[in-house]
Amino acid sequence: MGEVIKLPPPVTRGNVSVEEAISRRRSIRSYADKPLSIFHISQLLWAAQGITDPARGFRAAPSAGATYPLEVYVVVGVGGVVGLKAGVYKYDPESHEIRLVVPGDLREVLAEACLGQSWVREAPVDIVITAVYERTTSR
Repeated sequence: MGEVIKLPPPVTRGNVSVEEAISRRRSIRSYADKPLSIFHISQLLWAAQGITDPARGFRAAPSAGATYPLEVYVVVGVGGVVGLKAGVYKYDPESHEIRLVVPGDLREVLAEACLGQSWVREAPVDIVITAVYERTTSR
């Protein structure tokens, strides 16, 4: 596989309560014309599937029977993240790293797979969540 990028450790203490964060949450489909930092990518990925208890392997998102069938990918556009090449990166929660699995800007392809939704192609980064169903059906 491709290049591996170690992500900065997540910040697990903040100044906003869960209730306030939920209350303020909105979908926004107009994007600033500036790249995200690797820190922001790190925080997003950790919040999606990151390890919260290394001793027991618990993650930020719950999973019945701790099977963790979800896998998270980041589709990065040209100039979408400071210091990252355009491409598709797979998140590894165990090591808190991303690995380049497909080089190049694939936002256009992803937008077409999402029924032509233009905001997918315009976002500097798209988060794609997939599932490995065998992890839950084998139990």
